[in-house]
Amino acid sequence: MDRRTELTEKVLDHVLTHGLIGLSLRPLAAALGTSDRMLIYHFGSKDGMITAVVALANQRFAVSFQSMVRAAPPVRSPGEFVRYAWQALTGSDATGAIRLYLEMCVLALREPDRWSAAQQRIREPWLAMLRETLAELGTPREQVPTLADLILDTLDGLLLSRLVSTDPVRADAAANAFADLLDRPEPGRA
Repeated sequence: MDRRTELTEKVLDHVLTHGLIGLSLRPLAAALGTSDRMLIYHFGSKDGMITAVVALANQRFAVSFQSMVRAAPPVRSPGEFVRYAWQALTGSDATGAIRLYLEMCVLALREPDRWSAAQQRIREPWLAMLRETLAELGTPREQVPTLADLILDTLDGLLLSRLVSTDPVRADAAANAFADLLDRPEPGRA
């Protein structure tokens, strides 16, 4: 393992515990037993380091998610997919990655010129996977992009609600209700 990869892993461990918001290079470097100059040397900038770390967390979660998908029975509807995804997204293996993703969303909100592109790079593979799944489920082609956005945006909001709530059961119930709505037949169709 090269030094940059090793540092990315260590920084990820650190931010999973301490978060991204307010991350400062000198205290981080001290906690990792290195210097802030070495972090800049390996990542080019603090932004480059954060982008690499969030990408690694996203990649790890994607691998975990894909292995769960392979082990699960086939999904037959958008609602089933949402139920399955919600279970994966709220599992203990996902908590750190979800928190980092939501913190990246906050950074993109606060400083869009600086962070929006990085946040979109993390989001796009999930949208692509959703679009592919919806197409495989027979969703009309013209509806796929909008429905994929609706599902991902709804799950993002419910995840945020679940993480900040003192009653995560409410978000779980809302995710289940959303899945039910997705599976409800359109008026005029049986």
